[in-house]
Formats: sequence, C-alpha cells, structure tokens
Amino acid sequence: MLARHAESLFWAGRYVERASDTARMLDVTYHGLLESPPQEVQRAWLDLLEVLGTGPSFAARHADDVSEATVSRFLAIDTDNPGSVVSLVGRARENVRSVRELVSTEMWEAVNAFYLELGGHDLTYDIENQPSQLYSMVKGRCQAVAGSAVETMPHDDAWRFMMLGWMIERAEMTLRLLDVRYLQLADLDPQSGFHHWIGVLKSASAAEAYRRAYSLSMDRADVVEFLLLSEGFPRSVLWCLRSAEENLGLLCNPGRLSRAQRVLGRIRADLEYCDVHELISGDLNAFLRATLGHVRRVAELLALELFRNADEFDLHALEHS
Repeated sequence: MLARHAESLFWAGRYVERASDTARMLDVTYHGLLESPPQEVQRAWLDLLEVLGTGPSFAARHADDVSEATVSRFLAIDTDNPGSVVSLVGRARENVRSVRELVSTEMWEAVNAFYLELGGHDLTYDIENQPSQLYSMVKGRCQAVAGSAVETMPHDDAWRFMMLGWMIERAEMTLRLLDVRYLQLADLDPQSGFHHWIGVLKSASAAEAYRRAYSLSMDRADVVEFLLLSEGFPRSVLWCLRSAEENLGLLCNPGRLSRAQRVLGRIRADLEYCDVHELISGDLNAFLRATLGHVRRVAELLALELFRNADEFDLHALEHS
C-alpha cells in the first residue's frame, strides 16, 4: 500500500473518533450544567477545552467570553477551528475520498452522508435551540461510520491502518480526560464527588459498563482503574493500546520490531503490571502525562516509519496552538 494511502486511512480513523469524542463531551457538559450554580459553569467549559486540547486556540479568539454558547459553537460548528466537529468530519470525508478504492461503498456512503447531513442543517439554530439532538446525531453517525467499516471492509492492511488511528486517538482522549478531571476531583469527598465522577464516566461512554463491573461503588480508584486498565471495555487505555499493538504487529515486518512497536509494547506492559492504588498514593497525574507522551511518541514514530508525509492537520497541533 502507498504510504500516503496508509496515512489517509490512519487519519480518517482519528478524525472520526475525535468528532465522536467531542460531541459526547459537549453533550455531557451541557446536561451536567443545567442545574449547576453560575460559578461552576465557566470552570466546566474551560475544563472541556483543556481535555480537548483547544484551550489556547479558543483563548486567542474568545478569551473574554467563556460561555456555553461560545464554547459550543467553537467546538461543534466553527469552520475556522480545525478541531471542531464540522471541520473534523470534513477532513475525515476528504481522507476517505482520497482512498475511495480501499474502503467499502457502504463506508464511503456513511462518511459522505454524514458530511452532507451536517451541511444540510442550520447548525447555528441547532446549537442555540437543540444542542443535545445535534450531538446525538453526530455520535450516531460516527458510530454508523465505524460500524460500516467493521461490517463491510475486509480486515486487511487498509482496515488495520484505520483501526490504528482510531485506537491511538481513543487512548489519548481517555488519558487526557483522566489527567484533567482527576486533578480537579481527587480531593472531593465521596458524596460531593459522586456526580462529577459519573460525568467523567459518561464522557467516555463508560457509565453503564462501569456499573456492571463495580455496582454502586463510585470510588475514585475504581473509576481510574476502569478507564485505565479494564480488560474488556473498548475505551480503556489498556484495551486501546492492545488493539493498536495487535494491528501494528500485523502491518510491520515479522521478526523485527519497529521503534513504534517497541514503544507501544513498553506502554502496554507498564499498564498491565501497574497498581492503581500505588499510582494514586504517588503522583497519578505524572504517570498519566508520561503515558500520554509515550502514546504521542508512537504516533510520531508511525509517521516517520510508515507514512511519507505528516498529515496537513495533526491533532497534536491543537495543544500547541
């Protein structure tokens, strides 16, 4: 496969996953603030910008207006923001279109229909009057794209490059979510922290799966353990890294580990043998940031070893803008 085709598939996976994550976190934040006191509102929207790595670019344009309306427009429909949902879906569509012969008709139609549906909406009206419906539509269409890829594409190299992007993006997002939210919630007592931790789980679509695993417990260590180390939840960091490692192993030459494989394997092993209670009694945030740095290093090594050029828009750039 041509390197530029592999890169297009990798980034298509990342863009769709990022659009889904952004819509889900916007929805959780919107609903979580409906009955919150005014002093919590601005902090919550700033937290969301930090999790998504868009704080600096938002501040450059809207520093004095951190409100639900401004942040929602910026993250969902602002075409001048390369990390908005609309921008991400457009880039995903362009990447899939450039490798049209490597994806199934159903997968292409799912991406293209999603893009056209967004274009057919009055998105300003939706954000102001029915944001939850818009976010639900975005989440549903992203799932339709992922489902069509799973169900209709052969699980060959094209599929593996797309899944690699999907899993790297998902692991990064869960690490960022834990890093930002743990720092803010660690000192809350169980009663006052309960709804905040539920919000963290919902931000990763993990609330129901967590309840099945831990019943009524809302202990911070249990939440961290689930999002970081769950063996069976497909948004835990460990699950994503194992999936990425498996797909990368099938893409690389057998018998010789690439640098990206070595880094990815070390991160996975560190997670498999870590003890969450030891991490919490030490410096969990330092561990999360170090792990996030290693995951980003994997993405950089993939670009160096497998792709010809860096993508026009690297999601990492959001955090340094």
